Formats: sequence, C-alpha cells, structure tokens
Amino acid sequence: MLTRMRKLQQTIFLGSLATVVYTCIPTQNVDPVTTTTVATTTTTVTEPPFPCNVCQKVYDPACMGFGIPTLLTGCPTAAEAGIEYALGAVLALFPFVPAGSCSTIVVCPPTTTLQYILFGTTLPGPSPAVAWCEETGPDAGKWYTGVSWLLRFELASLACLPIIPG
Repeated sequence: MLTRMRKLQQTIFLGSLATVVYTCIPTQNVDPVTTTTVATTTTTVTEPPFPCNVCQKVYDPACMGFGIPTLLTGCPTAAEAGIEYALGAVLALFPFVPAGSCSTIVVCPPTTTLQYILFGTTLPGPSPAVAWCEETGPDAGKWYTGVSWLLRFELASLACLPIIPG
C-alpha cells in the first residue's frame, strides 16, 4: 500500500506540473504611443520703467491690447503702442514744455488713431503728439497737450483707438 500511495503522489505531482507547464500565461497587447513635444515661444511686451514721481501715466489703462475685446473696439496697451515716458528730456525738441516735466511722445501704431480724452469728451487728433505733466508748481500732476505754452489743453488721458470704431 505504501508503494501505491507513493505512485499516487507521483501521479498527482506530475499531473500538477504538466498543468502548470501547459497553462497559457495571459499577455497584454500594448499599442505603441508616440509623444511629440513642440517648443513654443511666447512674446511678452513690457513697458520701460516709469521715471516720473508726481505725475501718473497718461495713456489709457483701460486699453487691454490689440483685438481685445474685439478688433473694432480693442486698443493697444501702452507697451504695444510703444509709450515711453521721460523726465525733463523733451525740452530741446519742444521748448514750450516746462523744464523738469514728465513727458511722452505718442505715435499710434498702424490701424489706430490717437484719441484725446478731455474730461468725458473723446476727440480724434494728430499723431504724433507730445503730452507733458509738470512735476512741481501749481500745475503739478496735470497732463497737457498742445503746440505752445499758451495753446495747451488739459488731458484726462490718451489712447490709440481703432481707425474704424465698432
């Protein structure tokens, strides 16, 4: 009986081994994936530092950029319009600008025209234009534009608006 038991154990062992050997091991089909990385470049236009102390910027801060919110209503930001401010620097070019004034020369980009905002009224005007603001004295902090000390207009702001408004 011991021999018979031994043969039964061998048969069970060999049968189990054969089952393991002939068992199918599942495989997984994997589709090849190709990843492509594309390099992008972002251009950011920034404004130069603001040199004035008393005067605030005169270019309209409501301008959000070319085409924003639409092509017919959006105006370029000060950086997009190339607005730069100088402290006491345009006196040689425009002798009617008081010494020590904060100033800017506005040249609107193509497809836009200069708009003078005079306390609630928007008027189209020529471009380029000079605007100045005295840093000291009784008119300190007020922006002006004009062609002489006598023929000047106080400004609320300036903006380069689309030629064909929406």
